Amino acid sequence: MFTRLNLLSYLAVFSLLLYGSFSQAQSYEQLYSDYRGSLYQIRLIELSSNSKSGLGSGFQISSDGLIATNYHVVSAAVHDEDKYALKYLSVDGKEGDLELLDVDVINDLAILRQKGEPGPDYLRLAQQPPSRGETIVSMGNPLDLGMTIVPGTYNGIASGSFYDRIHFSGSINPGMSGGPVINRNGEVVGINVATAGNQISFLVPVDKLINLLEDFKNDLKNGNGTPELQPIIDRQLHKNQQRIIDEILSADWKLRPLGDAMVVGEIVPSIQCWGNTSDDEDEMIKQVAKGCTGQDVVYLSEDFDTGRVEYEFFWLESADDFLSSRFYAAYEENMSGFFPGNSASEEDVTDFNCKQQFTTQPRNGDAAKTNGADKEGDKEASGDEQKPPKANGNHEPVIARTTYCVRRYKNFPDLFDVFFVSLTVDHENRALVSHFTLSGFTQESATAFTQKFVSEIQWH
Repeated sequence: MFTRLNLLSYLAVFSLLLYGSFSQAQSYEQLYSDYRGSLYQIRLIELSSNSKSGLGSGFQISSDGLIATNYHVVSAAVHDEDKYALKYLSVDGKEGDLELLDVDVINDLAILRQKGEPGPDYLRLAQQPPSRGETIVSMGNPLDLGMTIVPGTYNGIASGSFYDRIHFSGSINPGMSGGPVINRNGEVVGINVATAGNQISFLVPVDKLINLLEDFKNDLKNGNGTPELQPIIDRQLHKNQQRIIDEILSADWKLRPLGDAMVVGEIVPSIQCWGNTSDDEDEMIKQVAKGCTGQDVVYLSEDFDTGRVEYEFFWLESADDFLSSRFYAAYEENMSGFFPGNSASEEDVTDFNCKQQFTTQPRNGDAAKTNGADKEGDKEASGDEQKPPKANGNHEPVIARTTYCVRRYKNFPDLFDVFFVSLTVDHENRALVSHFTLSGFTQESATAFTQKFVSEIQWH
């Protein structure tokens, strides 16, 4: 039962809450009013039809008309500049052409410039990140519905990725990609890039944009003019794959039991592993699977991504009375579905060139050995099957049939996708399948990873 004092206290608290909500709504409205002049819709125009082919968001970052957005918003214009043009549309309906100046494919960023008279308003870039739990506001053009603001929470840099991304508790929707996320002072702290749904979204930290902007200005200052984008992307991809391979090779590789073997687990926090066991009693072969993959990739085009590291293992075992011929027939059929983990079209990569050989690995965990001389073991897979090696000495080795495939990037000829599968063949009713895919790595990096990967597997 309320007393007069309780009622007055309740009304006072209710008034404060009501005022706080009204004040917050006012502040969001003020944010939109103050910064709407810096916001743009970025349009990808297909020239033949003179129609929109893609949409995103962007924001002005300088008085001379520089605009920032995501690389994936403008990537089609990078790869086919004769087919596409870039245009902007302001909140007030002003349209104009855009010139693409510089990109950072690793962090999914691009810098453009308005042709003609630049817009009068631009956003400042924050020099310090927000505090965890701080409210920040995302801006963009979701689903071509007009500029929208979405408040959310800054949760720091998300873990479990090779690429820095801010974890943002707010809904970023299609069309908002490339839009700014600002703090209470109206400074950009991040750039919309992706969403996982359910109020879980990701932003590119603003320091990545600051670095790209500085690199671009230094090129102009040194008299280099507007940089050519293809060599820039090539350098970025090479630097990125070297960073990843250095991190992986310098890590302490932890092994986990799987069947008769000890296999590689989560090498670095950026790679996460999952497991599964087939429990169907009607299946004649029991399968225990362990798959590990990096959570993100580098987007190059709608049909082409790279920067992926993934590996997986399958332990297959059948009853003792299961015929070996049936086991291996089922085993071959089960394993025929392997494919590279990244997407690429015929325009992006060559066909895979594969080599097949038998390898042996002692059960004491020593380095694997190939069957015979290199030129004998490196025959290309062409149906000319080799015979597996025989055991030597007092210890029976593990014998595997190994396939190693590479395909070259046509526009970046020093980079390759590498596909590796190894199938043990030394027992009639049990086997280990090992697989990994590296996308966008040099031959040197791929060789170093392969040697480490094979040598780490140990046997009971």
